Formats: sequence, C-alpha cells, structure tokens
Amino acid sequence: MSTPLWNKKLACPLCGHEFETLRVRQGALRAKEKWTDFGGLYEGLCPYYYAITACPNCLLAARNEEFEKIKAAYEPKLMEFSKRARTQAAKPELAAIEGAITVELAVKRHELAIACHKLRTHSEPGELAGLWLHIVWMWRLEGKVEAEHRALEHALAAYQVVFEKGDKLPEKLGEPGVMYLLGELSRRLGRPKEAREYFSKVLSMRNLSEFPNIEVLVREQMLVAKDQLEASGKNG
Repeated sequence: MSTPLWNKKLACPLCGHEFETLRVRQGALRAKEKWTDFGGLYEGLCPYYYAITACPNCLLAARNEEFEKIKAAYEPKLMEFSKRARTQAAKPELAAIEGAITVELAVKRHELAIACHKLRTHSEPGELAGLWLHIVWMWRLEGKVEAEHRALEHALAAYQVVFEKGDKLPEKLGEPGVMYLLGELSRRLGRPKEAREYFSKVLSMRNLSEFPNIEVLVREQMLVAKDQLEASGKNG
C-alpha cells in the first residue's frame, strides 16, 4: 500500500533553486466531517497543511496548483522580493521535519503565500480569501479559538472584497455562495444579526436555485443565527 505523502521535485520559477516538497495523495484523503464554511475534518492527514509550496531559497510561496505557473518575466515585484530574500542571512524554516508539518509551520507558509500573492501583477481577491480560510480551518482543528477568530476577521474582509469586485467569483459558489460565506463567517464571529442580513440577501437572489447546496445551507444557518440572536437577548 502506498504512503499518503510523496515528495515532488521542482525548481523555483523565480530563483531556479531545486528542492523537494511534500504532497498528499488525493486517494488517501477521507473526509470525516464537513463544516458550514466549507472546511472539514479528515481522517489521518489534513490536506490544508500541505496545500502550499514554498521555496526555501527565495521564500516564494503559493498554492501547489499556482506555484509552477508563476512567470518571472511578468512578476517584477515578486522578483524583487525573491532577490532580497536570497540575500537574507537568516530565513524562516519552511520545510517539514521527517514529513511532519506542524500547524505553526503550515500557517507560516500560508501567510508567506498571502504576502507573495499581494505582490502579483494580477492579484486575485478570491485567492487571498481562500488562503485565509485555510488558516481559519487549521486553527479550528487545533482548538485555538482566538487565533481562529483573528483569521476569521481576515477571511471575512477578504470575501467582502471578492463580493464587491465580483470579477472572478468561485464557480462552485457564485454570488450566492460568496454572500452566504459572508453571513456564515459573521455568525461564527458572534455577529448573528449581520449574519441574518447576509442570509436574507442570499434568499432573495434570483439565481439561488442554480446553487441548491447553498440554498440548503443558508436556510439551515438562518435558523442557527436566529437562535444565537435570541440567546443573546437582542432583537433581530
């Protein structure tokens, strides 16, 4: 039986440094529990920990799917970042030790990917939002409530930008899904009144029927937010 992790050899698209990075075999993933903000609990390995590729030489970091697509010729700000990083005497440790990635290391790699993505010539708000959501899920798995809430604030702000710009919405979510996430993230931050306002807007969207899974979730979470609001003693 094959191991769930494997080493991928690649060269950094900016500095040319050759290194190995861990990948998770998709066939090894077993979802155990799904969350209402689209994350979840897995049996064994957590895929979020291994979602980022980071060059140990120049600190370029990005989602595994994006790393090798980066073209140095089109990314002047990233190239400048890469050059500066190569001259640093001390660099953060980005590699796993004997295949074990800690939550601290995984978050550090995600935060580095966020910093790098902000330097991209064409920075996608949805990409940044997704990276923050990964951090939310990882802290949740560790039971770090305060850290999770800090990341939730960043994710909420990022998805607000995604919705406002609306130029490249995630296909599986569409406008209803992004608006639903704004409500659900607000609810998880203890803001049920705001959550209900977002959920109500979702229910009034004409294309909601095109996203049946979102429609089910928003109706369920509307009731949860209502219960939270009543428990807090505030009027909705």
